[in-house]
Amino acid sequence: MERKKETSSKRKRISNEILIHVGKNILGTFLGSAITAIIIIAVIIKGSNETELTLQSESAAWEMTSFFIQYEKIVEQLAVNPEIIEVMKNTKAGDNILETDNFTTVYQDMYNISQMDTENIMAVWIGDIDANVLTQSDNFTSGSDFEITQRAWYACIEKNKTILTEPYTDASTGKIILSAAAPICDENGNPLGVAGLDISLEHVNEIMQDYAIGKNGFITLFSNSGTILYYPDSNLLMKNLNELNLSDNAVESLTQNISKFMRYKIGNTVYYGCSSEIGDTGYMVLTALPFSEFYQKLIICVSILVLIFVSGFYIIILGIKKAAKKITGPIETLNYTAQQLAEGNLDVDVNIEVQNEIGELGDSITSTVNRLKKYIIYIDEISTTLSNMANGKLNVELTNDYVGEFSKLKDALLNISKSMISVLSDIRNTASQVSGGADDLAGGAQLLAEGAETQANAVDSLVITAAQVTEQVDASSKEAEESALETGKVTKIMEENKIMMNQMIEAMQKIHYTSNEVVSIIQTIESIADDTNLLSLNASIEAARAGEAGKGFSVVAGEISKLAEQCAEAANTTRDLINVSILEIERGNTLADSVMNSLIDSVEKVENVNSMIQKTADNAAQQTENIKNMKNRIDEISKSISDNSAVAQESSATSEQLAAQASVLNQLLEKFEF
Repeated sequence: MERKKETSSKRKRISNEILIHVGKNILGTFLGSAITAIIIIAVIIKGSNETELTLQSESAAWEMTSFFIQYEKIVEQLAVNPEIIEVMKNTKAGDNILETDNFTTVYQDMYNISQMDTENIMAVWIGDIDANVLTQSDNFTSGSDFEITQRAWYACIEKNKTILTEPYTDASTGKIILSAAAPICDENGNPLGVAGLDISLEHVNEIMQDYAIGKNGFITLFSNSGTILYYPDSNLLMKNLNELNLSDNAVESLTQNISKFMRYKIGNTVYYGCSSEIGDTGYMVLTALPFSEFYQKLIICVSILVLIFVSGFYIIILGIKKAAKKITGPIETLNYTAQQLAEGNLDVDVNIEVQNEIGELGDSITSTVNRLKKYIIYIDEISTTLSNMANGKLNVELTNDYVGEFSKLKDALLNISKSMISVLSDIRNTASQVSGGADDLAGGAQLLAEGAETQANAVDSLVITAAQVTEQVDASSKEAEESALETGKVTKIMEENKIMMNQMIEAMQKIHYTSNEVVSIIQTIESIADDTNLLSLNASIEAARAGEAGKGFSVVAGEISKLAEQCAEAANTTRDLINVSILEIERGNTLADSVMNSLIDSVEKVENVNSMIQKTADNAAQQTENIKNMKNRIDEISKSISDNSAVAQESSATSEQLAAQASVLNQLLEKFEF
C-alpha cells in the first residue's frame, strides 16, 4: 500500500497537467496576439508619425515656396518691363544711367514695389551690364569700383533663369537678407542686365517658429549651399550645415536636394524627420523629432497591452487551476477505489456526489463491485476448467448454473472444447502432409541460393573495384582542387609581395632624397666650421694684441678652433658615409626593379598554372560524377542479387524449419487428450 502511494506521488497530477497544457496554449495564444498587436500598433504609429512629419515638412516647404515665389514673380515682371528694357538698351559703357530717358519712370516703379512690402523688401534694383552699374530704389547708385560680373546674383545671367542668392548679413542694418534676381534680355534673348530685390529673412524666422513639431521637435531651413537660415539655436544662423554634426544620410539629402523621410543624427542625438525641397530654389527644409518622442505613443501602447495581457493571463490561470481542482477531486477518490480493487479488496464504498460523467463512473464502479462479488464462484470453476485445458484435458464439464453474461462464457468454453478437439485432429493430419512437402521445397531453395550466392560474389568484386576507382578519382579531384587553391594563395601572396616591393622602392627613394638633403646640411655645417675657424683666428690676433689681459681669451679661441676642426672632420666623415649609403640605395633600387620584373613574370606564370589546374579539377569532378553513377547502378544490381540470394537462403531455411516444426507439432499433439 505504501509502495503504491509512493508510486502515485511520483506521477504527474492531472490538475498540473491541465494547467500546463491549457496554460501553454493560452500563453502561446496571448503571446502571439500580443506580438501581432504590438507589430500592428508599431506599424500604424510609425506610419502615422512618418506621415505627420512628412506633411509638416512639406507644409513648411510649400509655405516657404509661396513666400519666395511672390518675389521671384516680382523680379520676373521687372525683367520684362518695356521701360526697364529700354533703359538697359540706351545705357552704354561710360553713360550715367540716372540721365537715361525713362529712368525717372523706372525709378518710380522700383520705389513703388519696395513700398508694397516694407517689412520684407529691403530694396529694389536693376543692374546694367554694358555700363557696369547698379541703381536701387533707395537712391543708391554704384560707383566706378563696382564690378557687376563679380556679384552673386549675376549667376542668373549665366543660368538664364530667376535665382535666389545665398543669404548674407547687411552691413548697414545687420539683418540677414538674400536677393531674388532675374535676367533682363532684349527681344532676341541677348542679356542686357539684371532686375532684382533684396529680401529680409526676419519674416522667414517667424514662419519657421510657428511650426510646432511635438514637444521637443523643431524645423530647420538651409540655403542651396548648406547655409543655416533658421535653427532653434540662433548662434548657428548663417553657419554651414557641417557645423551641426549631421549624419551622412541627412547631409546627402540636403546637399543633393532629395526629399525623403529618414532617421538621422545631430551629434549623438537620434532624430526622425523629413527633408523637403522649396520649389526649384535649391533651398531645403528639414524637420526633426527626437527618437524618444517619435516612439512615445508606441511605448505607452505597448506598456498598456503588456499590462492587459499579463493581468488576463493571470486571471485565466487562476480560473483553470480552480476548475482543475474541482475536476480532479472526484478522480482521486475513484483512483483510490480502483487501487483497492486492484489489490483484490472488494469491500469498498464509492461516494461521488458530482452530477457529471465522473459521478456516473462512480456509480458504474459501485455496480461493478457488487456484480464481481456474485461472480467469484463462477470465476473459480472457470479458472479450474481453464487450468485443465492448459494441461491438455480438452473434455470440459461445468456443474454450476451460469446466469447473465456468464452463461455466454459457459457456452463459449464448451464450444472452445469442441472446436479445439476438431482443430487438433485436422492439424495432426495436415502436419504429416506439410512435413513431406517441406523436404522437397528445401532442396529446390538450396540450389537457387547457391546460384544467387555465386552471382552476388562476382558483383561484389565488381563493386569493390568500382569503389576503389571512385576513391582514386575523388582523391585526384580533391588534390587538383587543393592545388588550385594553393596556387591561388601563392598568386595572392606574390601580388602582396609586389605591393610591398613597390612600397620598399618608394621608401628607398625617399631615403635617397633625404640623404641629399642631409649632404646639403653638412655643407652648411662645413661653412659654419670655416667661419668659426676664421673667427677663432681673429680672436687669437686680438688676444695677442691685448697682451697679458687677452691670454684667457686666446685659450678660448684655441678651443673654439679645435671644436670647429672637429665639426668639419665629423661633417666630412658623415658626408662620406651618406655618399656610400646613396650608392647602396641606388644599387638596391636596381635590384628591386629586377625583383619586381621577376615577380610580375612569376605571377603571370602562376596564374596560367592555376588555370590549367582548375580545368583539371573540373574534368576530374565530371569523371567522379560519372563513376559514382556507374557505381550506383552496380550497387543496385548487387543489392538485387543479394536480395535474391537472401530470399533463396531464407526459403531453404524456412523449408527446413517447416519440416522441423511439423515434427514438433506432431509431438505436441500427443500431449492432448481428445
